[in-house]
Amino acid sequence: MRIKSAYIILLALLLFAQEISAQKSEDYRLIVGVAKFTANNVKQERFASMVSERVLDILNQQNRFQIIDLDGSARQQAIIKSQENYKSKNWIEANKSISAEYTLTGVLTSIKFIRLNAGKGYKATITYTIKIINTESGEIIQNGTATFSSSKSEIKLTPESALQSAIQTTIEPLSKYFSTSFPIKLNLVRIEKEKKGKAVNVLLDGGSKIGATLNSKFEAYFIDNSLGKPLPKFIGKVKIIRVLSEDFSEAKVTDGGKEILKYFTESKKIICKSINNEK
Repeated sequence: MRIKSAYIILLALLLFAQEISAQKSEDYRLIVGVAKFTANNVKQERFASMVSERVLDILNQQNRFQIIDLDGSARQQAIIKSQENYKSKNWIEANKSISAEYTLTGVLTSIKFIRLNAGKGYKATITYTIKIINTESGEIIQNGTATFSSSKSEIKLTPESALQSAIQTTIEPLSKYFSTSFPIKLNLVRIEKEKKGKAVNVLLDGGSKIGATLNSKFEAYFIDNSLGKPLPKFIGKVKIIRVLSEDFSEAKVTDGGKEILKYFTESKKIICKSINNEK
């Protein structure tokens, strides 16, 4: 009888450990679908993939997103070229039944090539526009439209390499655009202060590296995994009062302190999503 009881307890512990492990491995980063880029000039359509490839590189570098390459071509190019910024853990197969929270589109509005050095070299200029759309509502999010133009590109031997140089000059502002335009999702990892059964201050697992700033406001969600799929339930609000480092911030609970403390004490997953840059 004792052996049977011990076996049941051991089995229960194993099942509990598996559940905790599954929750820890669950990826709650923003899911962004990248649509096929187009061009205003049909003759320049063939250059659209060069731009979308670099855009996907920048999304990968930030490591804040799960990416669905809705067209599939840019991801394949990244794999073939074994690019430094390619990270397989950031990709979701386009044929899986996972909906993107946001959809990113791009349009090439202008590309020009200038022949130099008696036709032995080229310079290029490029202008393109990026839009970020809330997939569910179909609305462009706040700061969700931006236009980027090249500057001070280098002289290259071919038009293609000249265009790559031109695109490269837009990377820094593009990276800043992604950092400030997309909502931020952070895990609530610790209760820093509690009072009278309520969470007062909490620790979030994101800092300056992903664009967290002083006074940024977040909605807190308990993630219910009991149905086999993550179901977010709103439980409160927090506001960043200190950016501690590149990786952590301290936030003050402004609403729902009792619920936040309850679910955290029960080892439930709590996600905080920024609300500053949503319409």
